[in-house]
Amino acid sequence: MNPAGHFRFLPLLLMVLLASPLTAPAKSVSDVPMGAVVQGEGAARVVVFRVWAPNAQKVEVTGDFNGWKKDALRPDPSKAGHWVLESRRARPGDAYQFLIDGVARRDPRARAVKQHENKGYILDPRKFVWEPPGAWTMPPREQLVMYQMHVGTFAEGIPGQGSAFQRATRRLPYLKALGINCIQLMPINEFSGNHSWGYNPGDLFAIEQAYGGPLDFQAFVRACHTNGMAVLLDIVHNHYGPQQVAAWQFDQPHGAKNGGSYFYQDPDRAQTPWGPRPNFSLPEVRTFIIDSVRMFLEEYRLDGFRWDSVHNIRYTQDGARSNADGDRLLSDANAWMAKNHPHALRIAEDHAFDGGGVGFEAQWHSSFQTAISDLVCAPPAQRNLRHFADQLERLDGYRWVVFAECHDSAGDLNNHRRLPANIDPENPNSYAARALALLANGIALTVPGYPMFLQGLEMHETIPFSAEAPLPWAKALGPNKGLVLAHSDLIKLRRNLKNLTPGLQGEQLHVTHLDNQTKVMAYARRARNVTRDKSTVVVLHLSDTPRQQLGVRFPASGAWYCHYNSGASTYAKDFDNVGPMPGTGYQLPAGRHTLALNLSRYSILVFSQSRPGNATLSRAPDIPEVLEIIAEEDAAHTDFVEEEYIELEVEPFPYIFVPLPAEWKP
Repeated sequence: MNPAGHFRFLPLLLMVLLASPLTAPAKSVSDVPMGAVVQGEGAARVVVFRVWAPNAQKVEVTGDFNGWKKDALRPDPSKAGHWVLESRRARPGDAYQFLIDGVARRDPRARAVKQHENKGYILDPRKFVWEPPGAWTMPPREQLVMYQMHVGTFAEGIPGQGSAFQRATRRLPYLKALGINCIQLMPINEFSGNHSWGYNPGDLFAIEQAYGGPLDFQAFVRACHTNGMAVLLDIVHNHYGPQQVAAWQFDQPHGAKNGGSYFYQDPDRAQTPWGPRPNFSLPEVRTFIIDSVRMFLEEYRLDGFRWDSVHNIRYTQDGARSNADGDRLLSDANAWMAKNHPHALRIAEDHAFDGGGVGFEAQWHSSFQTAISDLVCAPPAQRNLRHFADQLERLDGYRWVVFAECHDSAGDLNNHRRLPANIDPENPNSYAARALALLANGIALTVPGYPMFLQGLEMHETIPFSAEAPLPWAKALGPNKGLVLAHSDLIKLRRNLKNLTPGLQGEQLHVTHLDNQTKVMAYARRARNVTRDKSTVVVLHLSDTPRQQLGVRFPASGAWYCHYNSGASTYAKDFDNVGPMPGTGYQLPAGRHTLALNLSRYSILVFSQSRPGNATLSRAPDIPEVLEIIAEEDAAHTDFVEEEYIELEVEPFPYIFVPLPAEWKP
C-alpha cells in the first residue's frame, strides 16, 4: 500500500505493551493546557482549543472536523487574552487552523504540522505506549558519555526504508557497543525546509516531519531507553526562525511590521543575529517556553536539555546589556525541572554561571575545546604542554561538558573543518591526523566533566559537518573500524565497565608529569577524599618521535597496570605499536614514583593499580561483532519487513509502522 497521502504519524501507533496511565479530564476548560488538547475517552472525548491572542477582536477555529467552516472561540473570563472552545466533533488526526480576526494562522502550540502548510494537526500523546514504570533509570551523572547526533545526517546514509528516527533506531546497537549511554540530539523542532542544523525552529511543540514526526520520535526515545541510553535535546529559545515561525505576527494585522505578542518590539531586544527574540518579559511567553520543556519531559520522556545560546537569552545587543527577563525565564524553567524532574540534566551552551547562575548544572566548555584543538593542531615543537596543563587543572567536578569537536567547531555554516582536516589539511587521513584526532578525543574522555563527541569523530570523519552530508558509515564498517574500536575501548574505561578505572569518574585532576621538551605529560584522576593509590593515570605523548625508556612520574609507588594504548596496531595497522599494551604490569618500589615507558608517536595511555585479572568483565556488546552484523544487514537490505497498517479504534488514517527485524528489537 502506498503511504502517499497519509499523514504518517496520525492517528496513533497500536502496540502490545501496557498503556501508560491516562490523564484525567480537567475540571474546567480554564484548567486545560494551551493548544488543541484531547480530553476524556470514547463518547466523553472532547478536544479543547485554547489560544492566547491578546490583540484579537475575534478568534475562530476551522478544520476537518467542521468541514472547514468557522466555530467561534469565546474569551476566557478568568484569563485575559485567552480564547477557548470545546469541540466534540474534533478528533486526533484532524487538521485545523485558527482565524485571528479573519486571518488564518497556524497554532504556535500545534503538536504536529506538515511542511508548506499553514495548519496544525491534533495529536493525543496519551496513546503512546512506554516501557513499564521503573523500567528506565537514567545512568548516574558520572557515568554519562554523550554522543552529539544530528538525526537527519546520522540516518541518511543507512540503507533501507523508514524515517530518520526509525533508521537511527537501527543503529542503536552500534552506539551501545561503542559504549554510548547518552545521546545529545541537535534540535528536532519543525524548521523551514527538510535539511537544517535545526537552530531555526518555527514550531516549538511540533517534531520535524522530515525526520518522522512525533510518534517516530517517541518510539526512538523508548528504544534508546531500552538500550540504556539517556536522550538529551538541544533546544532553541534565544530566537525563533527566522522563516515560517508560527508565533510571528500571530495576532497582528496582515502586513504589520513588528512580530506581535510573542516578541520584543524595541530595537534593543527585538533581534538576535539569527532571528527574532521572544519577549521573555511576558508571563504568557515564559509559560509558552516552559510548557514546551514540560512537553518534552513528560510526553516524550526526555532526560534533559542543552539550551542553545544562553548568551542571547541573558544578554542583548551582543552582550552589551543584561536582560533580567531572560534570567527569570531560565531560573523558572530550571527550578521547575529540578522540582518535578530532578533526574533531568540541565545544560547551557554558555553563560550558565554568570552572576551566581540561573539553575544550570553544567555548561559546554568551548574554550577547552579550543585548547585541545590548539594542542593537537600545532606543529610538534610549538605544542605548549604547560599552557594546556593550566587548562586541565581548572577542570573540577561536573560543571562542564568537555569535547574535542562539536557541530560549531566542525560545521560548514561556520566555515570550519573537522578536527583531522585541521591537524593535517593536506592529508586528513595521515598517521598524524588519525593518531592525534584519537588522542584529542581521548583527552575529552579522561578529564573531569561530561565527555561528549560529535557523531563521526569515532570513525574519523574528515568532511565538514553539514546538514546535507550523511554520516560515512562505510568508514566505520571498513577502513576505520579499528579507530571505532579504539574509541569503544576507551569509552568503556571511562565508564569503568571492567572495574579497573574508577578514577576516571572522579572530580579531580592533578598533573603528575610535564616535559615540554619531550612533549610528554601525565595526569592523575580520582574522586575527592580518595588516596593516591586509587588514582587512574593518563599519559599523553604529543611528539612525532617514538620514545624509549622515558621516565614518567606517577602519583604513588606499587603495582601499575596498563589498560589502554592508542598506539596499538590493533587500532590501525600502521600505528607504531610501541609501549605497554593492555595487561602489562609494572612494580614501583616504595619511595619511587617514576616509571620508564616506551611510547608510540601521538599516543594516549591509561594506567591504574587494579589488576586486569581481577576485573569484573563488562557485559557490553563487542563493537567488531556489531559492525560485522551491521555490514551484513546493510549489504542485504533486509533490515525492514513490509509496511503494516494498523488502525486504532475508528481513526480515519492508518499509522504506517515499519517494524524492526526481530534481532534488533529492544
